[in-house]
Amino acid sequence: MTNNAEERQFNDTKDKIFRTAAYLFADKGYNGVSMREISEESGVTKPTIYYYFGSKEGIYRELIDTGINLLFSSIEQVKELEMPAKEKLVLMTKTLFGFAVKYPEYSKFFMTIVTPLADNSVLEKFKKEAEKRGRMLIAVIQEGVESGEFGVSARPELAAKIIGGVWQHMIMQQLASKKRFLTDKLAEDIMEILFKGLNE
Repeated sequence: MTNNAEERQFNDTKDKIFRTAAYLFADKGYNGVSMREISEESGVTKPTIYYYFGSKEGIYRELIDTGINLLFSSIEQVKELEMPAKEKLVLMTKTLFGFAVKYPEYSKFFMTIVTPLADNSVLEKFKKEAEKRGRMLIAVIQEGVESGEFGVSARPELAAKIIGGVWQHMIMQQLASKKRFLTDKLAEDIMEILFKGLNE
């Protein structure tokens, strides 16, 4: 077997474990899931799972790190782009919606640990990163106020909570649906309503 083939097999096996564990943790919570169950549901032997992750907590921690790397880092990249604040918010929304469609198991897992965010030392890193991204959203809105793109009466902290709530609601709706409805067009439409309000 070539190195590339071995690497592919490694990634496929790890992804299978990851997706299964994310689904089970989201469905039953951390304490309701056993390594045996992850093994049976994923079709991967327990020794192999221990080899890749070391323990159930190891899987859980790596799922959180994956969320930070896959989702949060992509949102942060958007903030650094040279474009108007409104376009950044639209692109952030598209990014989140795309993630929910592409990675439903991970998305459901992240939603369950964020809503509400449990008081758990394992989740401390995720909690800090989530708070950091919340401040980043406020900063983008503030940027729009300062540039004159948004009205001076805009309240960045409240607006960030509203946008975050819409993101969360729409992603939960997608996860409960059997067909895809989160699209780039929907992201644009939602943000347009938020920008314009109901009076235009």
